[in-house]
Amino acid sequence: MAMSTADEATAGGPTTQSADRPDGRQTLEQLTARVAELTEAVKARDEFLAIAAHELRNPMTPIIGQIHLMLRAARSAEPISPDRLLEGLERLDYFTNQFVRRATTLLDVARFNAGKHRLEPEDVNLSVLLASIAESQALAARHARSPMILRLEEDVRGFLDRLAVEQIVDNLVSNALRYGGGQPVELSLARVDGTAVISVRDSGPGISYEHQARIFGKFERIFGVGEGAGFGVGLWIVRRLVEAMGGKIDVDSRPDHGAAFTVVLPLRPERRR
Repeated sequence: MAMSTADEATAGGPTTQSADRPDGRQTLEQLTARVAELTEAVKARDEFLAIAAHELRNPMTPIIGQIHLMLRAARSAEPISPDRLLEGLERLDYFTNQFVRRATTLLDVARFNAGKHRLEPEDVNLSVLLASIAESQALAARHARSPMILRLEEDVRGFLDRLAVEQIVDNLVSNALRYGGGQPVELSLARVDGTAVISVRDSGPGISYEHQARIFGKFERIFGVGEGAGFGVGLWIVRRLVEAMGGKIDVDSRPDHGAAFTVVLPLRPERRR
């Protein structure tokens, strides 16, 4: 005689259960995993906000100090020499740009996390753009005592997002100046088989192979927290921008032998949304 479903359950036989209705143990495991995931996310957020507050405050201190110095000089009876005025304005411009870079980084993270970052490709003369970026970094290079060496092939043009390319190169050059140990930083550009090959090379402490494997991750700061540590998202943003334009980025480095970051961008990439 055939047994009913209830009889099978009573006899300890097999029962059927919907995949959409896991038992209590499975539900508890899923909730536990989800709680752990959210806890890590909140921890990462709080750490990022703490670093962000620190990094945004850093450039504001010298900005305020420089403004106070210039106001004091302007209010004094002694005339301000053109050289002193120019030096003060250059320092103010440098620290203001540092603040804007940090604020832009925060905005980029928010856009990427929300899936709202969009590219706007246009015809870009990369040779001119990179020369302009190097010029804008001249004061930072003087502060770092790291002369800039340019090796830019002429008239390399591509249909790319100008702002994205500027952010990529500016970030890589800033890192090279920050960690370059006062040695020359080289920025190069060449046209190779329908691509633009951009390289930024420094002669700083280098990056271990272990760190190279995770350096492009979010919230990764290979030099720890403190002066020059940054948000830990700069290279993550760089990689996202490079890949959004159909390119790739690699790092070649050894401890005590500097680092070279190479970006390869198709000059006519497919438009991506």
